[in-house]
Amino acid sequence: MSKLSPDQGSVTHPLSVARHGLLMGAGSAVPGLVIGATYGTLRTQTPVLFSIVSGAQWFAIGTTFFSIRTSLLNSTGIHNWWNVTRGAPLLPLPVNGSSHSDRIFASTISGSATGFTLGFLFRGPRNVIPGTIMFGLFGWSGQHIYEWLDARNSGRVQERSESGEKGKTSWLQRVGKSKWSPMRALTEEEYEDMMKERILKVDVEIALIKDKIEALKQEKESEEIRRVAVGQEESRVSDK
Repeated sequence: MSKLSPDQGSVTHPLSVARHGLLMGAGSAVPGLVIGATYGTLRTQTPVLFSIVSGAQWFAIGTTFFSIRTSLLNSTGIHNWWNVTRGAPLLPLPVNGSSHSDRIFASTISGSATGFTLGFLFRGPRNVIPGTIMFGLFGWSGQHIYEWLDARNSGRVQERSESGEKGKTSWLQRVGKSKWSPMRALTEEEYEDMMKERILKVDVEIALIKDKIEALKQEKESEEIRRVAVGQEESRVSDK
């Protein structure tokens, strides 16, 4: 049975989801305050109050939407947190994370749930169905636009990287082909032939060194034989 603490990667604590939702809600409240202040200044006699109410509404929308969306995208991690509290085995996380369809589904459901909840609280029962439909469309279209912009930006970054590498290579080739350049750009075949030639030279030098070592060994052996012979001759002379 596998057990992990709630702060590890396979487990998503509900407090982490709530904290993320509150942070996103706080970020959403900023444009709400600005829009409320602008509209309140132009159309009402109480712009400060209108700005505060608008910011509170945007905070509620952002917090609700992103809390639900984060819960859906991390449903396996939240389930694992529940399993940890019960001592049950953990579920495996998706290998590649959330897919495109998962994000679209999570944003659509989160938008619909936000429209349903806040439409009922702020506007009354009559606005539940319109709020559910409109916020669901907002979540669906917003996620599609984000995915399209992200894919477009990623494609541009990749194109710039590839064009940069090609430009760098072509520039080096132009420099190498210039008659004023002290360097020359080699093709793969030329580089391979050059390396073979160098290896052949090294092999020849190694063979010459081996021949010199062998000659030195033979010379040493001859010198040793001559020295032994001289010693024996001296011994016979002294015995006489």
